[in-house]
Amino acid sequence: MSWQQYVDQHLVATQCVTMAAICGLDGSIWAKSPGLELSQDEVSTMARAFTSNEVLVQNGIRIGGTKYIYLSGDDKLIRGKKDRGGVHIVKTKTAMVMALYAEPILPEQCACVVEKLGDWLIQNEL
Repeated sequence: MSWQQYVDQHLVATQCVTMAAICGLDGSIWAKSPGLELSQDEVSTMARAFTSNEVLVQNGIRIGGTKYIYLSGDDKLIRGKKDRGGVHIVKTKTAMVMALYAEPILPEQCACVVEKLGDWLIQNEL
């Protein structure tokens, strides 16, 4: 299965994710939803934030040029919010699964889908 199929079939098709991307921890973009304009700088910043979230605390999360308020994070998970939507990012061994959601999707619905895929990727050493 290609990375694009993971984005399309395992994230967006659930209707619990509005747009998504899977990116390498090196800042490369492996697959993304149409219309999601990610910069390599945004992706690299997110990858570094799993070891030090200081920049997110100060400046928020930027994805596709949109700024989200940093809510919480650790070495595996980052959460952000903007208005009635947000972002949920899970780190795996080699990648980050990024998902955006908007109303009527609830944060916990998005989180469940993204974390399930992230856990599967981790179990499979991806």
